[in-house]
Amino acid sequence: MAESDEESYDNLAEYLHLLKLTNPGTITHIETEPDIEDERKERFLYMFLAFGASIQGFKHLRRVLVVDGSHLKGKHKGILLTTSGQDANFQVYPLAFAVVDSENDDAWTWFFTKLERIIADNNTDYIIR
Repeated sequence: MAESDEESYDNLAEYLHLLKLTNPGTITHIETEPDIEDERKERFLYMFLAFGASIQGFKHLRRVLVVDGSHLKGKHKGILLTTSGQDANFQVYPLAFAVVDSENDDAWTWFFTKLERIIADNNTDYIIR
């Protein structure tokens, strides 16, 4: 039997934890706030995911980041933010993903702060498009 949306959300932290255990170097983060209607529950705000292999491989890519956002449709709205690079064969190389509640300054700032932490080890300037 398929899980409901709520059950899937309840398992999100465990799923991300398992990703980190099975993919060394993977970085994840979930941001929540108390639910206005029921303070015993948490309201989803943001989720960030960057696989360890993508982080390691990014060191060998061209110094260009491509950042995009896409609106999610369905019962639970949101925005999928993605960051990609380009390898030596001009192929798209996924680096990081985030789901945020809406496309606003707070969400973009949060995303770029998380992104900066995984590329900050490199002293090379990046072009962000």
